[in-house]
Amino acid sequence: RGRERPDEIVLLGGHLDSWDVGSGASDDGVGCVVAWEALRLMKKLGLRPRRTVRVVLFTNEENGLRGAAAYAERHAAQAQDHVFALESDSGVFTPAGIGFTGSEAALRLIRDIHTLLAPLGLESPRAGGGGADVGPIAQAAGAPMMAYLGHPDQYFQIHHTQADTVERIAPGEVSKAAAAIAVMAYVVAEMPQRLPK
Repeated sequence: RGRERPDEIVLLGGHLDSWDVGSGASDDGVGCVVAWEALRLMKKLGLRPRRTVRVVLFTNEENGLRGAAAYAERHAAQAQDHVFALESDSGVFTPAGIGFTGSEAALRLIRDIHTLLAPLGLESPRAGGGGADVGPIAQAAGAPMMAYLGHPDQYFQIHHTQADTVERIAPGEVSKAAAAIAVMAYVVAEMPQRLPK
């Protein structure tokens, strides 16, 4: 819960359901883990930003987006309080990067924040951030969105197949993704002003 602006929300999400032929380790079990771990890291370090950081583990992304729709409907009256939304739904395979959707002013700030991630070796922010789970509420709010993007060549080798199992997920990449998400979420939640729309 934010210490100064608790009604303003930085939303982190992933989805619990998987494609029915596999266990869904990269799509999207690991996305749930890294969102939750990012928040745990902030709490462990005693970091309490100005705004609230909320983790939502959505359901039914793979079969109708009912979780995303229900969240957006439930929080419709508070949609404008959502200032940023980040989702990890394409694995954590290296070399990973960040996708961003938002204004040029917001992108400039995201690029500045991205410099903090240099030790992690993430690719520079590129167009196309967000996700199916966080999209409905972020679009209702006009809020900037980001995606943690695993490398597509590795991700799509196992995506929606029986090979999407946990042994294909490298623990070091999980740690890297969680750290990157924690940094991005914390800085956006701590900034004196909202990230520009």
